[in-house]
Amino acid sequence: MRASAAFRALLASVALLAPLASLAQDNGRRQIGPWIWGIEGGAIHQFDTELSNEQGSFSVNRYFIQPSVAYAWDRRNTVSLAVGFGEADYDFSAGTTINAQQPWSRIREARISLPIRFSPSARSDAIVIPIVRSYAEKGASLDDGRTQGLLAGIGWKLSDTLFIGPGFGWYSELGDSSKAFPILVIDWSITEKLTLTTGRGLGASQGPGLDLTYSLNENWKVGLTGRYEEIRFALDTDPVSPRTYGEDRGLPLFLSVRYSPWPMTMVGAFLGADFGGKLSILERNGQRLSTSEYDVAPSVGLVFRSRF
Repeated sequence: MRASAAFRALLASVALLAPLASLAQDNGRRQIGPWIWGIEGGAIHQFDTELSNEQGSFSVNRYFIQPSVAYAWDRRNTVSLAVGFGEADYDFSAGTTINAQQPWSRIREARISLPIRFSPSARSDAIVIPIVRSYAEKGASLDDGRTQGLLAGIGWKLSDTLFIGPGFGWYSELGDSSKAFPILVIDWSITEKLTLTTGRGLGASQGPGLDLTYSLNENWKVGLTGRYEEIRFALDTDPVSPRTYGEDRGLPLFLSVRYSPWPMTMVGAFLGADFGGKLSILERNGQRLSTSEYDVAPSVGLVFRSRF
């Protein structure tokens, strides 16, 4: 495995259980009540970027919103239901093709998950997350872009500053395949102000990653997030055409500023870029018909999260 591929695989395996890390952080907070409502989301703009081995360029506007509800027996034992919706609007310049294949336009996203958190012992926390999600171009069926998966893991509080543990993930993939992978969950207070955690992703980007955060004071934080993203979606295509799925993958790095006006609420802004980006068109069996790399793509965005 090449070094870049190995690094992407590491980021993906480290960060897909962000809710477990957030659970460790929540243990010291007050419980609101048995029913907890939440909402999170955001928007991101990827600036116009040239295709490296094709004539043409593209930009992307993304947004995502996800309301949720949870029932908490106590701070460490909960069951939640989250339903999310979003879009990624790709704007290709006139005449752009990917190895002679026509690119896509607006990609819709829908997902539903059922995180179940519980505490096997006084110093451990576990989570199981069944999830169903769909990515499909407008005009294609959401059912054509549907996949399902399961994430699970357990972590131990080894000290007042370190929460860590293993897990696994499995999900089906468009193209008649599936993936299974190990997971590492970490919440490490390196110093009183500096922490390293598995990342939630930033709003509409929804990617797994690692998050290094520095607390300026009680309300303000700055952070550096690295993440691997791979989104595969059903395309709106003629039934006789072999073109069936599209894919966008890359490695975004972001600097962020976050403000918490009160507990369990955060708004933030971020600035960064996508590195090593690739656009692909695939057949039904997952075979790639065409792939085009794109240049470093600057991005800006906003994110929010609240529970009440």
